[in-house]
Amino acid sequence: MGTKEKILDTAIDLFSQKGFNEVSVRDITRAVGIKESSLYNHFTSKQQILDEIFQYLSSQYEGMTVSEEEAVSHIEKMSPEEFMEMCLMNFQMYLGNPKLMKIWRIISIERFRNEKANSFFKNHLIDYPLIYQSKVFDTMIKRGLIGSFNPDVLARAFYSFILFIYLRYFEDGGTENPQENPEIQAMVRAHMDFLSGAIKK
Repeated sequence: MGTKEKILDTAIDLFSQKGFNEVSVRDITRAVGIKESSLYNHFTSKQQILDEIFQYLSSQYEGMTVSEEEAVSHIEKMSPEEFMEMCLMNFQMYLGNPKLMKIWRIISIERFRNEKANSFFKNHLIDYPLIYQSKVFDTMIKRGLIGSFNPDVLARAFYSFILFIYLRYFEDGGTENPQENPEIQAMVRAHMDFLSGAIKK
């Protein structure tokens, strides 16, 4: 791992524990084991480090999100149960990544005092997932794969539980893998099973 990556990873650890304002450049360089001047060879400021952390999360988020076109092609070949299983796997993969969860913890801390963090929180954790899921459910309804429901209501019913899991288990700094937590696993499985049964034609 190069020096720049070490700086970013260390900053993620420290910002997620203490918050951006409570961590100094000296704290970061001391933890990395480099001089402060070495940090400025890679970043112009502490703010740029935070910006790159947000950019990293955005790129990871986009890489894990299936396009609407791909989602439609998958949906046409899936039963509601298989679709929910795919959603469960994606959920576990995302929340099972400790680095991503630390960054979300930073955003949760900073969203009350950093407009960029607040915008990222609202857009990526709330607004876009609901819009995306509504379109997916709308496609399933039009293809006759599930009953005739309001897709916006289905999206809220589906996603509100995922948001609850994040707020309950991860926003406070938890980084455990949901696949290794029987309580989370059972709750998510029950939610997916309930919804897949409820939306059948």
